[in-house]
Amino acid sequence: MGVSLMVGSGIFSTPASILRLVGSPAMTLILWGLGAIISYGGATAFIELGLMYRKNGGTMRFLAHGFPRPKIMLGYLFAWVMIMCIRPGAIAANGPVIGKYWLYAAGASHTDGWQARGVGFGCITFVTAINILSAKWSLRLINLLTVVKIVVLLIIVVSGIVAAAGGIKIEHNDNWSRGFSGTSKDAHSYASALTKVFWAYDGFTNLVYSLGELRKPERNLPWSIGGSVVIVGFLYIMANVAFFFVVPLDVAINSDEILAAEFTYRVFGHNVGRIALPVFIGLSVLGAICAQTYGVSRLLDSANEVGFVPYGNRICGNNKKLGTPVYSLVIMYGLTMIYLLAPPPGKVFDLLVDFVQWSTWLFY
Repeated sequence: MGVSLMVGSGIFSTPASILRLVGSPAMTLILWGLGAIISYGGATAFIELGLMYRKNGGTMRFLAHGFPRPKIMLGYLFAWVMIMCIRPGAIAANGPVIGKYWLYAAGASHTDGWQARGVGFGCITFVTAINILSAKWSLRLINLLTVVKIVVLLIIVVSGIVAAAGGIKIEHNDNWSRGFSGTSKDAHSYASALTKVFWAYDGFTNLVYSLGELRKPERNLPWSIGGSVVIVGFLYIMANVAFFFVVPLDVAINSDEILAAEFTYRVFGHNVGRIALPVFIGLSVLGAICAQTYGVSRLLDSANEVGFVPYGNRICGNNKKLGTPVYSLVIMYGLTMIYLLAPPPGKVFDLLVDFVQWSTWLFY
């Protein structure tokens, strides 16, 4: 479960941006390893806090208990930053990534701009509608797409190993033999790159938001969070080794969020690598949106339990007829659309990732 919560859009959408910032694949790999180590340290803190406060709410409850004065202000601020900025911003960032992969699979000459946002708009609308109409089908969709994204990541890792061993014929490059040649010396670039690395690892915190529903947390929580960081860290590092073993440096730097599609095209050819796998990578990112959207109701309900939500009795809770948190989902959908459609033309993904991550790390 922890692995499925962690593997989202980050590993498919950020490696090219990180490479562009730091300049060399070798330094990129070091940052992914450093991100795993730091995330594991954060995981141990969340495990300890989770075993102390075994209720839904996660970071909001931890801050409220850790800093009770002035009147649980930090918990209150985090709840509203999460509801108004972090969660809808993250969903909005993932939307255009789906568009880029599906437009790439469709053979579009341009995968950026409003076309990608349009696909994202449709996907977010679809996911919100499913969550409003049926909680049961929402969970089924999450479970299905969880399998898809883990299988896709394993295909990338295994095919990269096979290609490195000579089992798949590819065009060789000097990405790894060049060492640290071309590595950036700009501190700001490393800060921005680590922001994107932490975006990919950040999912380990999701489990504590529904901690009250976890059975035998003293046994399952350490394995679910700590073990997941170790497994995902290994998979992320191996995926980056595979990407840069196959994709030439100049292509990788300019591929933006579709580096994984460039990889599959070179390894599997046109039909599988150019069309089929990019579609499934887009579905993997859709899975991240499904999980984030489904978790919104728990977040708002937890905030309402401690009196953080005005008119919470009307907004929070499930609709009697549908059995789903309709008002919460509609509010979150509206906020997500603002973040998706309001930014001017350009690299909206990088803008939203930085916005979400800086807001998150203020509280970490």
